[in-house]
Amino acid sequence: MDILSKFGENLFDLLTENNISPSILADSVDVDRSEIYKYLRKENMPSLPKLIMIADRLHCSIDYLLGLVAVNPDITYKTAPPFSECFKKILDKNGKSRYRFYKETNFAKQSIDDWYHGKRIPTVENTAEIAKYFNCGIDCLLERE
Repeated sequence: MDILSKFGENLFDLLTENNISPSILADSVDVDRSEIYKYLRKENMPSLPKLIMIADRLHCSIDYLLGLVAVNPDITYKTAPPFSECFKKILDKNGKSRYRFYKETNFAKQSIDDWYHGKRIPTVENTAEIAKYFNCGIDCLLERE
């Protein structure tokens, strides 16, 4: 099952468990209510910053929300720093240059440079691929843990 489908299912379950309406979630993460319903219908994936806000609001792991892990860890998550900081740290921690990362992945060199310099952030799907490449969870990559 793809992460879009799992995201929609897990979002529904978390809203139900926490007794939060889609309208309340929409207001708390500053998106239109119709967008939340698109997530629930598995039609759309939020941007990475909105996904982080949703996970923060629902007190859950991004990995759990996307269906990448089966259990939601019972921990308190930290505020995620800008993606570029996380990306630089994980490259450094793993001894990878941007060029080496480019050669070993299917990402465009310009995208990698933009992420590194904070000009853009990856999509949720690309973030999942980056975490997979570094053999870590998205929450770890984003320094939420």
